[in-house]
Order: sequence, then C-alpha cells, then structure tokens
Amino acid sequence: VFSATSEYIITGNELANQTITVSTHGMHILSRPTIICNERRYERNSLLFALGFVLRRNIDPRPYWPLLSNLSSTFRHMEVESEFLTNPTSRPRIQIVLEDILISLNSKQKDCHLLLDDANLLNLQLFKPPPPPTPPVP
Repeated sequence: VFSATSEYIITGNELANQTITVSTHGMHILSRPTIICNERRYERNSLLFALGFVLRRNIDPRPYWPLLSNLSSTFRHMEVESEFLTNPTSRPRIQIVLEDILISLNSKQKDCHLLLDDANLLNLQLFKPPPPPTPPVP
C-alpha cells in the first residue's frame, strides 16, 4: 500500500499545509505535509514532515481533517520553539506521543489530552460528522 500511495502522501512544498486524502485498498489515508523554512537550522534550508491517519474505508474522514491540522500545527510550533522533531534527545518521544494519540482517539470518549512537554498541551476532540441533509418532501 505504501509504495502505491507514497507519492501522494509524501509531497513537496506545493501541497504543504494542505490536508490530503487518498482512498485506496479499502482505506482512507490522510496526510498533512508541513514545511518549516530556516536556512541556518536545516541542512537543506527547510524541514518537510508529514503527519497522517489511516482509516477504514467505511469511516468518514472529514472529522479527522481539523485534528490533523491541529496536530501538525502543534508539532510545527514545537519544532520551531525547541527542535522537538529534529533534536536527537526528543525524537524518541515522537513515537510515544503518536501512540498515545492513537489510543486516546480510539477510546470511547474519542478525545486526547496530552501534556507534551513543560510548555505544550495537546487537546484533540473527534466529533461525528453532521448527518446529510434530508431531501424536501414533495
């Protein structure tokens, strides 16, 4: 699956800060590529990273779009402020944080409240999509 979809979910600068949804192989793959430009900090003058969700095809992906936007914005700010994504001492925490988010969003409450470090708190809440409008009665 990854080889068939990687060029759509790992993009260049042109789709940065856009939520991308690819529906294939019985699933929705949501991705949010994010770019941070800084000529002095990064070897290639910028850092491009992507966060995403993989959902079953029968799940509506729309409620996950704002969560993905919030999550990528939080990770972006943490990288700018404290090099959370690129600092070798904080990098192992990324997997732990992502696993905690997965567990929290799959819980009955469908919400996530994580203290990421001394200065950052992540709050995510998954809401059901609104029902489709009912057609008018003739």
